[in-house]
Amino acid sequence: MTQLENDYRQEVFLAELRDKPDRSESRIWQEHQSMQLQFLRRSGLSSRSTVLDLGCGPMRLGSVLIPELCEGWYFGQDLNPETLAYGEEVLRQAAISVEANYTLFASEQFDLGPVDRPIQIAFSNSLFSHLTLNSIVTCLLQLRSVLARNGVYFSTFFSVPVGDSWLQPQPRNKWGRQFHSYPHQDPYHYHPTLLKSVAREAGYRMDVLTDYGHPTQAMARFRLRKRWF
Repeated sequence: MTQLENDYRQEVFLAELRDKPDRSESRIWQEHQSMQLQFLRRSGLSSRSTVLDLGCGPMRLGSVLIPELCEGWYFGQDLNPETLAYGEEVLRQAAISVEANYTLFASEQFDLGPVDRPIQIAFSNSLFSHLTLNSIVTCLLQLRSVLARNGVYFSTFFSVPVGDSWLQPQPRNKWGRQFHSYPHQDPYHYHPTLLKSVAREAGYRMDVLTDYGHPTQAMARFRLRKRWF
């Protein structure tokens, strides 16, 4: 049997959301939705933007972002088709038509074939926390085929503080809930210097931003390296 990198394909966290008559009652839905949208607005989002949401989930961001892209386009990629099917339900409940400016697609290994135009803003929230380094490199390399030359990719990750050992579990606290990140299992953590090295090998420059506002994760910004030949 093939060992799954994480159990997201089989264990989809939708039941709790579906049981809620109003998703705005869910703190993780409401606060993260606002945090992501406000960050993208500060980062150059416009009505003409072409956005790729990697690991988009059940349209927490998409349901508020798609209406803003009246002259642009939203692409949402996720590993799990079931999650995207639920995301379509969320969009209908938000009065977003099936003919709106969006494309959702399920793919493994970050196959971005359905993306048919250059991406100006790519975005991931809590994706790298579920990926090994091999999968992060795959994500970055696949993204290069669709990212505009002046495009940017924002992705959160669990950061290991300077001076702390990457080999040791790192304690985390999200709204009073205690958990750990790990070097060898989901959720994964990384030293920023390690991700920067990986980014360079994949053809990017990476820096870490301080204005995202996530309670436990840092925000990495990836931009394509300039070619001097």
